[in-house]
Amino acid sequence: MKRTPFILAAILINLSFAKAQANAYAYNESKISIVNNDETPAPVTSFRLKVAQVKPEELIFKITVENPGTERVTLSIKDANNYTLHQESLPVTMLYVAKFNMQELQDGTYTFEIRRGRNKLAEKTVDIRTETSINRTVSVQ
Repeated sequence: MKRTPFILAAILINLSFAKAQANAYAYNESKISIVNNDETPAPVTSFRLKVAQVKPEELIFKITVENPGTERVTLSIKDANNYTLHQESLPVTMLYVAKFNMQELQDGTYTFEIRRGRNKLAEKTVDIRTETSINRTVSVQ
């Protein structure tokens, strides 16, 4: 009978960690890991990282990582000073897709970097700049 409270506590702790990890992505709105279903593309033989802006007027980026290996990789977002703003370990899947909201970041250059241990596998750079334009209208009557 003494083990029942211990087992119950262990289950509750695991559930609370799972909930905390589900929301631990600094800029990530949603994440998808595709292992084996109809959405999986043709077999990938080399590692690939794709970064695409979801909508031109928003700073939300879709990250696609194609990982044919069997080891975990780490995704980092770094600023121009090489300071790590966000880092997460990606699951071992053929395809990992996530969206990152970078609306709150200052203008500057940011790098999405993928590493396996100390080895850099890929990186993509995003340059965020605010442009102000002045439009003058002239009408002759």
